[in-house]
This record gives sequence, structure tokens and C-alpha cells, in this order.
Amino acid sequence: MDAPVILRPGVASGSVPIDPYRAFIFPNAIRELRRRAGYQKLIGLAHRLPGLTYIRLSKIERGEVTARAHELTEVAAVLGVAPETLLVDVDAPGFSIEQWAMPFVSAPMLDLEREEFAVLLAAAVRHLRSTDRALTIQAIGERHGIAPVNLSRIENAQRSFEEWNAPTRLAIAALFGAPTEAALRARIDQLHRAGDLGPWMASVSDPEARMRRTRERIAALRAELRGEATVVPAAPTAIAMVGDPTATIPVRGVAGADGLVIDQETGERIPPPPGCGAQVIALRLCRATLGAGLPGQAILFIDPDRYPVAGGLAAVREPGGFRILAVAVGMDGALVGHSQSPQKSLPLNDMTQDEVHAVVAARFV
Repeated sequence: MDAPVILRPGVASGSVPIDPYRAFIFPNAIRELRRRAGYQKLIGLAHRLPGLTYIRLSKIERGEVTARAHELTEVAAVLGVAPETLLVDVDAPGFSIEQWAMPFVSAPMLDLEREEFAVLLAAAVRHLRSTDRALTIQAIGERHGIAPVNLSRIENAQRSFEEWNAPTRLAIAALFGAPTEAALRARIDQLHRAGDLGPWMASVSDPEARMRRTRERIAALRAELRGEATVVPAAPTAIAMVGDPTATIPVRGVAGADGLVIDQETGERIPPPPGCGAQVIALRLCRATLGAGLPGQAILFIDPDRYPVAGGLAAVREPGGFRILAVAVGMDGALVGHSQSPQKSLPLNDMTQDEVHAVVAARFV
């Protein structure tokens, strides 16, 4: 049997940074402990976890999404281990993302040409959306048929251009005003040579940035698990705030274009209200985008562990920040988010909980 190939971050021929492990944002010990507990196939463990879909559990085990504390608690209970043992220390001397990801890397070798274009395309879409205010998530979906979840995958280079089906490839080309795939590649190459994509490439494919975000997520989970490891919440909404109740969190939020709230710290800190999850975000609305009932100076508390419900508010993650929307039920029964200024309507049902969060409280200042 051939020795397994270890992919290593590098630079492709066009000086495009390549991080082959950019999809692995949450390395963990679930696979190892699952197999040790006798569950050789993930489906066997999934049958014991009715509150977790198989797809969600698979993405967590593969490190493609960050688990929530209550999910780790539930998995650990079935495996008979403490929840914190499912977490890994990415700074430990023996840890290697290359070795950890090896069971999940299906390609026998890294196709640098495909990887390079995926990163360039992701950077180009981010660049295009930053320069054209009309290119909102909703507009791209309506004009080009690119669903929000697929747009997110494109902007994060989660798959190569060749892996998309033919209609999606043509839709991506049309987004750039290119009639063919060849014209699209020429357009992307032109932007790259002009230096327009440089500022965006690092945010798409930077191993150091990925590891920094991973450390932050794992540290937050460790802190939350210390407060709830012996209690399995009845539902995701039952997570309590961990730590000192007098603690404060940074207020984020700078006014951006088209009603977007840029995810940037303001230097202000504020205590979160009771009942928020450990990952709660304090965000200043900046503008009265939802009408006079919610002034622009209001500070919203966003809980990434909760999904929005009809009658509430939602925070949709877009490149660089958040869009705050009032949630209603459409004629077809699906959730729709609305804002008044600017006037927008976004379908929410196609978005994952990593893309849209519930606003759980507001403070008027």
C-alpha cells in the first residue's frame, strides 16, 4: 500500500497562498474516541443521537463546522467520556493538522492549479461584492440563481470550480459578466495581475488566521463546558452564560455599506444579559435599518448557538459583518428576513446555523 500523502500549505505558481486544510476549522478527538468506544461507522453513533442529524455530526467530526457545547455534551454521554476530552490542543507538541486531517483527505494529492483558482475565485467574489453595493446575497440569488449556502462555499473556496455543476459554473461566470468559463478565468487572471485580489486572498486561505480562529473557538468551548459539562440542556436555547455574571464583552459594529454592520470592535464593553450563550456577540445596530422601533444606537445581543424564529430578529453573516433582519413566515411557510432601510428580503431556510443566528436581546442606549 502506498504511504499516505500529507498535504502541506504552500504557494502555487501564481503566488497564490494555498492552505489545503482551510476546511478543517475544528479539529477534534471524536473520530478516535468513537472508534475506541466500538462505533466503527459514524452512522452507528448517529443512531444514538436523535438530536443531531447525521450530516451535522459528520461535519463536526470532520472539523468542517464548530460543535456547540451541548452537542459535545450529548456525544460525550454516548461515548462515556468527559465532554472536554473531545477537544484537542492544537498547540500541543504532538499535534499536527496534516496528520489529523489525513483520514478526511480524499484526494491522493493536492491539485495546485485547481486550488489556486478556487482561492482566486473566492477572493474575486469578495472583491466584486465589496465594490458593487447592489450585489447582495439576495440579489445574487435572484439574478444568478446562486443560493446563499453555495455563495458562502464559493467565497470560502470550499470546493474547486470544477466540482460545481455546469449551470452553477455558468452562473458564476455571469456574476462577473463573462459569457463563458474561459472568459471568467481570463477575468479572474486580469484582476489578480492588477493586484485587486491580494487583500482578499489571505482571508480565504491563510493557515495562521485559520489556526487563530480555531484556538479562539476551542477556548470558548472549553470555558462553556466547564459550566455545563454535567448538565445536558433540554434544547439549544437552554445554554446559560458561563463565568462571572459581572463580566463584560466587547461591543462590535461599525456602519457599512448597504445596511451592513461591519464586525469590528468599537473599544466599548458591556455586560451581556442573563441567559445568553458563552459565544454571545454584542453588536451596535448603527442605523435604524428595521424602522423607528429599533433605533440605530441600540446594542443587539446575538447568540450563535440559537437559530432565529418567526417574530424575532436574525443576524445573517455576510463577508465582513452582519445584516440584521426581522423574521417572518412567507406564503410558503418558509422563514424570511426583512429590513426596511435598505428594503431587503432574504430567504433564511437555506442558511445553516453557522450563517444565521438569533438576536436574543436588545439594549437601548
